[in-house]
Amino acid sequence: MWISRLNVQHCRVIHSAELALTEHVNVLYGDNASGKSSLLEALAVLSRGRSFRTPRIAEVITRGKNELTVAASVEQGVILQSYPLGITKSAENTRIRINHADVQQQAELSAHVPLTLIHPGSVELLTGSPTNRRAFLDWIAFYRFAEFNMAWRNYQRVLKQRNACLRDAKQRQALPQWTRQLIALQPILWRYRQDALTALNAALQGCAELLTAIVPQLVLSSGFPAGIYPQDEQQLAQFFSEKTEQELKQGFTLYGAHRADLHILLEGIPALRVASRGQLKILAVGLLLAQSHAIADDTTKRGIIAIDDLASELDEQNQQALYNTLQTAQQQLIITSTHHQPLKNWVNAAKVFQVKHGQVFAES
Repeated sequence: MWISRLNVQHCRVIHSAELALTEHVNVLYGDNASGKSSLLEALAVLSRGRSFRTPRIAEVITRGKNELTVAASVEQGVILQSYPLGITKSAENTRIRINHADVQQQAELSAHVPLTLIHPGSVELLTGSPTNRRAFLDWIAFYRFAEFNMAWRNYQRVLKQRNACLRDAKQRQALPQWTRQLIALQPILWRYRQDALTALNAALQGCAELLTAIVPQLVLSSGFPAGIYPQDEQQLAQFFSEKTEQELKQGFTLYGAHRADLHILLEGIPALRVASRGQLKILAVGLLLAQSHAIADDTTKRGIIAIDDLASELDEQNQQALYNTLQTAQQQLIITSTHHQPLKNWVNAAKVFQVKHGQVFAES
């Protein structure tokens, strides 16, 4: 899949923009605050229903407007089929359409826009909370396994109900029922995440030049103490029974798939403790590129890689390694930069757009 046409209405400084994209490399260049990042922000809203810069959609909508709209034409290259999709969001409502039909769930739209977004804040994959790393791995599982999203949604529903039982004495009699359902979902999510991790490790081989000096080891923890196995439902039942009093005092579920983490190590030590800021940056970029390759695991599927401020915090050697790695990518690339000439020299086939004062101009 790749996006052949992108239409953005009322996203920050972008009042209205339409871009005819190529399936290979697209470069957006312009001064700071010209609107380049706003276009990638619109892509993020299309793919994930939210911005990568703020959780508040009202901040993304152009001042003085009530809603933003992001529409696209998606090409499914294997069968040469093109179809429209889009999302309109206000502070209160969301409307999603795929191929002229309304749909209810963001996940249905996300499945058609397999976007991996790399931006200056991506280093939070390593420096931020486990929530970031779970979402990173679950994004791979979402695209690789059709049943993953249902399992994940069921887990969130059961977790919410179990937490209510732990907080409210009036609902306490239902605690065993919700505990059993929570236990039954542990091995399912563990298996999906392990399979996603296997795909990620395989995809990292394609980033060898980029990560030549920092080869990460990835270890998935289950959300349970060492020695408690998420595949063993009998052991989990005994464990939760022993922890009931502790969880009642806290008022929420202390253990499980929602507490899992992807540990990113360098020679057995957490990367955050031993890597420089520049190394963390290049490691985050490498992991995200590998994520896109893991999503698009065969010739029938293609990911979309959007990179905001390509050269940010990378020295010349790492920039070249990144260029070389991207040259081998089969994904659609959408890249922003303050200057287009280095990128133009890197790939002559790139389609170039200048972004100026919120307007987008295609260059010949």
